[in-house]
Amino acid sequence: MFKTNYICTMPHSNIKKYKLLLVSPRQHYIGYTAHAELALMFGKKRLMIPLALPVIASITPDNYEIRIMDEESEPVPFDYKPDIVGITTLMATKDRAFELGDRFRSQGATVVMGGVSASMLPDEYLEHADAVVTGEAENIWEPCLRDFEQGCLRQKYEAESKYDYKNPKPARWDLVNMKTIFQVAIQITRGCPFNCDFCLVPKMFGRKMRFRDIDNVIEEIRHLPSKYVFFVDDNLTINKKYARDLMQKLKPLGVSWACMASIDVADDEALLQEMADAGCFNILIGFESLNPESLHEMHKDHNREGEKFAESIQKIHRAGIHINASFIVGFDNDTTAELDRIYDFSLKTAMPNVNLHLLAAPQGSELNARLRKEGRLFKLSESIGDGFFPTIHYMNMGQLELFDRYVVTVNRLFSYDTILKKAKALFSDGTFTRPGGSISFHRKMSLTLIILNEYLLTKDRDKRALFFFLMTLIKKKKIAVDKAFSFMLSMLSINRQLGKNMKNNEKYRILIRQNDVGPWKDKDVTSLS
Repeated sequence: MFKTNYICTMPHSNIKKYKLLLVSPRQHYIGYTAHAELALMFGKKRLMIPLALPVIASITPDNYEIRIMDEESEPVPFDYKPDIVGITTLMATKDRAFELGDRFRSQGATVVMGGVSASMLPDEYLEHADAVVTGEAENIWEPCLRDFEQGCLRQKYEAESKYDYKNPKPARWDLVNMKTIFQVAIQITRGCPFNCDFCLVPKMFGRKMRFRDIDNVIEEIRHLPSKYVFFVDDNLTINKKYARDLMQKLKPLGVSWACMASIDVADDEALLQEMADAGCFNILIGFESLNPESLHEMHKDHNREGEKFAESIQKIHRAGIHINASFIVGFDNDTTAELDRIYDFSLKTAMPNVNLHLLAAPQGSELNARLRKEGRLFKLSESIGDGFFPTIHYMNMGQLELFDRYVVTVNRLFSYDTILKKAKALFSDGTFTRPGGSISFHRKMSLTLIILNEYLLTKDRDKRALFFFLMTLIKKKKIAVDKAFSFMLSMLSINRQLGKNMKNNEKYRILIRQNDVGPWKDKDVTSLS
C-alpha cells in the first residue's frame, strides 16, 4: 500500500510501549473568522481543534501512549519526554511547526510532520523533521510507526492509493481536553470534483468523491463528547440523496451543527427544511466573488449564477439557517470596488456573517505556480498572510491600497449600525424561532450578564437599539431566545477580535508599505520577476 525504498530487517516488537505526542501548532495571527472571543465567552479556549489530531490517534497502534496537544488551547508540555512527536501543519502554522520540530528534536524525540502544508512542501519540512507523511495518513501512518520502532524510519511516506473511507475508525475525542473547546469536528466525505486554482483540497484528497457509510457516521456522532458539531466537508450536500438519507438518521440525535455547502443547496428547499429539522443552524457558503470574470478566472464556473444568489440566500434564511458568506478579493479582474460591492450585497441580502479574505496563493496550488512563474508572490510570511494580509502582487491594486480598503470594509461590515440594519431585515419575519442546543444554567447566566453589560449598559445607540429590537422579537415569539443571544454574542466577539487586531494590523501595514510596488499592470514585469 505504500512506497518503500528498502526493507527493514530488524525484528518487529509487539511488546514495547512508546510515548506519542500529537501537536497542532498555534497560529501567529488570529483572524476574526476564528471566533476566538466567542469561545472565551463560553468559558473555552477555542471553538474546536483540528480534526487531524484525534483522527491520527484513532489509527495509531495500541502499543502507543498518546497525548493530544492543541497549542491554541493549552501550552505544549516541553517537560514531557515523548519518544515520537507528530505535528499537523497548515500554511498559517508553518513557522511555529518548524520551531516545535527543532525543539523536540533537540530533546531527543523523533519528529514526524504531516498535514496540508507539509504535504505540499515536504523537503522544506524535512529540514525540521525526521520524516514527513504526505497526503492521507490512513494507509501509511502505521507503517511509518513500525519503521520508527525498527530503527529504519524513511524521510518520506506517501500512500500509493486513496483510503476508501467507507468505515473509518471514530476519532479519539476521549484524548482531547473537552474543557478547552466548545464543539467537535467530523468528516463524512473526502474529495472535491471542482478545481478552483487557489484551493488545495483536490490535491490532498483527489477530485473523486468518497462517502462514509451513513451508519458509520451516525455511530460516531452518537458517541461524540459534545452536542455541538461542525461538519468539515467542503460540500456536505453535494450528493443530495446521500444528504437526505443522512438527515433522516441525524434528526433523532439532537445535535446542533454547522457545515459547508455550495449555494445550490438552496435549489432543494425540502432538503433545507430537513437539514434545519436535523439541527443545522449555519452553512458556510463559498460565494468567493460577485464578479463573473473572477469566478471564471478561478475555475469556479459552477458558481456563476450571481443573479440567483439573492433568491437562494432568501430560501436558506426562510429555513431558519444562518449563512457564513465567504468572499475573496484580489483576482486579476478585481479592483477595490469589489469590496464595496460585497458590502452592499451583504446588506441587501441581510447576511451578517461575512468571511472576507484577500486572495492568497498557498504553495502547492495552481495559482501559486502561475504567480511564482510571473514573479508576483509578495514578500510577506505565509504565517501571517492566510487571507488577512496581501501575499501577492495584484493586477489592478497596490498591496497597501487593497489592505487599507479591506480593513475599512471589514469594520463597516461589523459596525453596529450595519448589524442593526441586517438584523431587522433578517429576523423580523419570524423564521428563526427553532431553539438550538442547550447549555448549562451557569453558562446561561454568565452569557446573559455579558449581553446586559455590553448591549444595555452602553452609550452606543445602535447596540442598545439592537438589544431592544431583539428583546421585542423574543416577546412576540418571532425569534428563539438562544438565537437572539447567540447573534449578539457572535457580533460582539467579532468586534472584540477586530479591536485586538488593530495593533498588529498597523505593524504589518509598515511591512506592506515597504514592499508595495503598486498595481502589477503598471510595472515592468521583466525587472521585478
